[in-house]
Amino acid sequence: MRVSAKAEYACRAVLELTRYHEKAEVIHIGDIAVRQSIPEKYLVQILLQLQRAGLVKSKRGATGGYALARAPGEISLGDVIRAMDGALIAVESLSDDTNVSDQMSGQHVLKNVWMDVQDRLGEIMDGITFDEISRQAQKSLSMYYI
Repeated sequence: MRVSAKAEYACRAVLELTRYHEKAEVIHIGDIAVRQSIPEKYLVQILLQLQRAGLVKSKRGATGGYALARAPGEISLGDVIRAMDGALIAVESLSDDTNVSDQMSGQHVLKNVWMDVQDRLGEIMDGITFDEISRQAQKSLSMYYI
């Protein structure tokens, strides 16, 4: 599976917003861009897409910024990837013909396998929340400060 740059940046932005969720603070887009090394112009597009998907919300004005629209435990890795790229993986067969001779071919069997992989990947990614990812990040940071 290949994760697009857009999806990677979106995940990093959501992770940054997760860190401020408990404080009920909004984060200025420039701060997210600097902390996560995301080009600010690109981040604007990503946050708008996440907002349309109902994952983040914005506050206008001088004290404005972005915040999560839901709790980090309610936002999954799958939610963010789908908001950016659509399907988690695209299953395309060499041929969509399903005549009787194809029913026994490797092509037909493999198409079913690819569909099963797509379903299982969705289940895995939907089971990983940004609350869990944030805890893992905190744990890995604390290991370096012994």
